[in-house]
Amino acid sequence: RAGIGTDTRDAGALADALFDAILGARSGLVFADDDWDASWRRVATPNGRIQLAVPELFDELVALAVQPAPAPPADFPFVLSAGGRRSYTANTIIRDPAWRRKDRDGALRIHPQDATRLGLADGGRARITTARGSALVAVELSDRMQPGHVSLPNGHGTDAPQSADPGVPPNELTSGGDRDAFAGTPWHKFVPVRIEPAPA
Repeated sequence: RAGIGTDTRDAGALADALFDAILGARSGLVFADDDWDASWRRVATPNGRIQLAVPELFDELVALAVQPAPAPPADFPFVLSAGGRRSYTANTIIRDPAWRRKDRDGALRIHPQDATRLGLADGGRARITTARGSALVAVELSDRMQPGHVSLPNGHGTDAPQSADPGVPPNELTSGGDRDAFAGTPWHKFVPVRIEPAPA
């Protein structure tokens, strides 16, 4: 069906052949051609429906409905969302900061009320500290943030010869110990953090 020119039923050989065909194609490769009916026939449940109910998660969903959201500890009073998407964030294969037309420093976004209370100015610098690490960041005031919540973008912090300040790598501020019990994914969107004005 994929048109990769092999009759073998060996999964590894098929995968290698498909990969070679993709590399050899001039501008992409069609590896399946199905109509909607054929796609739905592949749903193998007895009633022909996709099952979204995951029994292992039911107790977790009930707990979310009855338990209040956890508060950050007193020594880390803000909640950092580490790795937010912005106009020019990039993954780690893009290493030239000159490609970022906006937010070149990967600024910490903070609500103006919080910034005033902490003595932070728009365009100034701050030090953020988590249980794992600390970093100096540029500050951007944003009323799109909720008070008590701050944000850093993803895709920053990679080494770049063109820049002495490539931004903050969020993974160095997040702990692998604070993670989802099912998937093991660190809680990048709920990182307790302390914020202080950077020394002049």
